[in-house]
Amino acid sequence: MSKVNLNAVNTGFGKMADEYDAIQETNIPVRVMREKYYEVVNLYVSPPASMLELNCGSGIDAHYFANKGYNILATDISDKMLANAAAKGFHPNLQLKKMNFTEMDDLYGQQFDAILSNLGGLNCVGDLSFLPEKLNKLLKPGGYFIAVVMPSFCLWEFLLIFKGEFNRAFRRMRSKGIIANVGNEKIFVRYHSPRKFKTIFKENFKTESFKALRVFAPTPPAEHWYRKYPRISRILDKIDNRIENIYPFSFIGDYYIAVVKKNN
Repeated sequence: MSKVNLNAVNTGFGKMADEYDAIQETNIPVRVMREKYYEVVNLYVSPPASMLELNCGSGIDAHYFANKGYNILATDISDKMLANAAAKGFHPNLQLKKMNFTEMDDLYGQQFDAILSNLGGLNCVGDLSFLPEKLNKLLKPGGYFIAVVMPSFCLWEFLLIFKGEFNRAFRRMRSKGIIANVGNEKIFVRYHSPRKFKTIFKENFKTESFKALRVFAPTPPAEHWYRKYPRISRILDKIDNRIENIYPFSFIGDYYIAVVKKNN
């Protein structure tokens, strides 16, 4: 597991907390991605299931699930993200906890029906091989781990070669990861392919599904497409709806939703 600079993650993502809340309201691709993520979670887990959320950010997902009747422990390393989550209001089904998801030992003894991670939080770690053992201790038999991860190939980014933006076009393919600027902090990021993800979870888990998010449809950084080319964007959304669960398209989106189930 690559060492995580906790201070940088805390500060960098904290600076972006308010912006992330605003993006949920203004960025169409982000809203669509969240809706599809919720559909997948609701498909596999029903309220009042117990959930552990890793890298909960500003609590958008945590409050959604709490309002749906799930019981959720939402965790994050960023003080400002947790403050924004708390500011969204009290809910009896929701608890917030400051925690680095690479160190979950103090939760041992608790077990959850599902463990969640949305929007690439796992990409801040270079090696995920530590994760199955920890999740195996925290999930009930038959429980699910549902994660939204950035893969090592994204069609939209690869097409940037035609604009001469070679660094961005090939950055995901760098095996040692990259350094990203998040809130003026240097944050390590590594992209994890669905194949690698499946291999990591081959022991004690069964892979249920992979679903791509934003294959042909505009990605969050390309949200301006919806304003400039609304008709084309809607057509691309419809195409994605048809192919996002089908290999190889399920492997080449901006993100993918992975669902694995703990063996009984």
